[in-house]
Amino acid sequence: MDSLDLTSLPRVVVGLSNADYHAEREFDSRSFLLAVMKGGGESQLWMQQGKSLFSGNSATSTGTEFDAVVTAVLEGKSFDDTVVVPPDDVLGANGSRSTKAYREWAANQTAVCVTADIKTKYGIMLDNMRGCDAVYKLMERTIKTQMSVFFEAFGHKLKVRPDACTNTEWWDLKTTSATWDRLHYSVRDYGYAEQAWLYTQGAKQVGYKNFRFPFVFVQTVPPFAVRARYLPPEMVEEAGVQLINVMEEVRLRRSTGMYYPADAGEITEMEIPAWALKTEEVVTL
Repeated sequence: MDSLDLTSLPRVVVGLSNADYHAEREFDSRSFLLAVMKGGGESQLWMQQGKSLFSGNSATSTGTEFDAVVTAVLEGKSFDDTVVVPPDDVLGANGSRSTKAYREWAANQTAVCVTADIKTKYGIMLDNMRGCDAVYKLMERTIKTQMSVFFEAFGHKLKVRPDACTNTEWWDLKTTSATWDRLHYSVRDYGYAEQAWLYTQGAKQVGYKNFRFPFVFVQTVPPFAVRARYLPPEMVEEAGVQLINVMEEVRLRRSTGMYYPADAGEITEMEIPAWALKTEEVVTL
């Protein structure tokens, strides 16, 4: 990657690849801060060495692929030009994509390469996004996609990369296999409140007025339903307070070189929640 001129902040970069965005490690992202919040100094040190805590799984692969599909469509490309199915003559006898012919074919593709079943699935998910009135309006108002913003706030160098921007707000696409009544677990586990807070901070740095950050949730399992949702303001504000504290901890570790917890040099007693220590009463009749 050619070095970016990030001496003047805030800086908006359009067209920066996802890989180059993540490679700019002088600025901390929401995912970095969230990982440090959960894993402490050891996680911070590991990531600062250029290593990853999570190598991905089938769910993240689906999310990455569908995100690329939606981004291309928002940029004006057709679905059929964005998602392609390999011809039978490059596949193995059992339909596998491990052949030399497939690798040569795939190397010449700029589209997302998937099976026919997956293409049908992504088509249904996209159609359902368009069929949801609130989401369709966000899509229609989108003027930029995958814009990278580098800025400084709270004494910290930060970076954000919203999926899509309108003239008045940013929004983000999330794929999920959860039912709607259990979606709040994913919201907490994956730090969506932290994202909403940090991204609105970045948006304000580049001229946006206060707005509530909408998430577009698309199910990856039948019926592939779609919802647009805001998170509760108090939840987002609390996430912001926690992130500011994490930023302070990150800077302190970098300045002192001390990444391990104070009790790392001794054997201590494990903390067990009170509810887990309770034993069931045995009732004899």
